[in-house]
Amino acid sequence: MCLQVFKGECILKPLKVALCDDDAIERAYFLKMCKKIKEQKKIQIKLKEYESGDALLNDFQDTKVFATVDIVLLDINMPGTSGVQVAKKLQEKGFQGVIIFVTRSEKHWKTAFDVKAFNYITKNQDAEERFLNVFLEAIEKAKERNERTLLFSSIGETRKVSVVSISHFEVSAHMMCVYYGQQERFEFTSSMVKIKELLFDNDGFMQVNRSSLLSLSHIERYEEKRKTVVMQNGAVIPVTRQYIKQLKEAMK
Repeated sequence: MCLQVFKGECILKPLKVALCDDDAIERAYFLKMCKKIKEQKKIQIKLKEYESGDALLNDFQDTKVFATVDIVLLDINMPGTSGVQVAKKLQEKGFQGVIIFVTRSEKHWKTAFDVKAFNYITKNQDAEERFLNVFLEAIEKAKERNERTLLFSSIGETRKVSVVSISHFEVSAHMMCVYYGQQERFEFTSSMVKIKELLFDNDGFMQVNRSSLLSLSHIERYEEKRKTVVMQNGAVIPVTRQYIKQLKEAMK
């Protein structure tokens, strides 16, 4: 048995960006900046605009959206749910993308980093140059996350699997099985403890019973009556009592 972590050869195409700002003029400005980078660096960018933090959070309830957005450009001062509150909610749910605050105020920078934002851009005369630099750094970070892979080896076979493609791990008959993509699975010798040590904190995995560790970003829904989680690939995973509260909090 062999477990290794390394970068693969995955190319981030297209880059998915969420732009959340209640000011239409500001949204147009940052949209222009994204298009400029797209043209200069030949990067495919798919951008979606949101007029409020509540609209973004509502859209991100769809796990397919939540799992595939790479960068969130987030204004801080917005009516309703503030940008900081939005960031906290995304982090609590295990969001793995890059969050960049864009704001006119410099007084929130400490709060921004308290919620693990990647960076903070003040809307002033130097905003364009700073935005271009920060956004390019964010692209590299997003690419790095999408390129990180795990190497699983068993007798006579080795699989290289992208972390973001993994739905869940499951212990069965003294073997560990990783499920990824739509229907792919691979068995190897390991333990739940070793798998947990292998994964980074921001990979967004959570144990839900004695033998199952799942990716929060691959959850389709939680069924209260059956006490089960339905994954995007169709897998149905039971949740034991001790993990229910933690799972519900993570899915809010």
